[in-house]
Amino acid sequence: MRERYDHVLGCEQESARLALRYGADERLAREAALLHDVTKPLNFDEQLKLCQKYGIILDTVEKNERKLLHALTGACVAGKVYDACAEVCRAIRSHTTGDADMALLDKILYLADYIEPTRNFPGLSELREEAERDLDGAVIMGLTMSVRELAESGRLVHPRTIDARNSLILRKET
Repeated sequence: MRERYDHVLGCEQESARLALRYGADERLAREAALLHDVTKPLNFDEQLKLCQKYGIILDTVEKNERKLLHALTGACVAGKVYDACAEVCRAIRSHTTGDADMALLDKILYLADYIEPTRNFPGLSELREEAERDLDGAVIMGLTMSVRELAESGRLVHPRTIDARNSLILRKET
């Protein structure tokens, strides 16, 4: 429980910092960060009940990669229970997989969740450095790291992750 608490506060801190750095609404960034894992502690059956309650239809990857469900259910709970705006809910929904049309807040939450101060993994220093230089470049780097890690561990990669990566790369090339 303490680890989740520290992670959420670290994500809030990093989201606020990135929002200030890249011109997003700091209050919305903090709100999204504080709510992004609101349903993560729930077990699979509880997640499924929320999916049913909110009409969330799971695709094949989501049914097999249970870790993805908290983003979907969390976005609904953030909106319905905590009255979060659509922008915050969208960022929460895409914080695990990304999305082809990521808005600024989506990118900030995705990246903040990845690089907040309690995280520690190979390549993190380089990712944090890229986050200082180029938000899109850092999100691409994070998505690439995720795809690589999932593929190397034999797990499924959600199509939204591939779409997010490809979309950002194509936008950078134009």
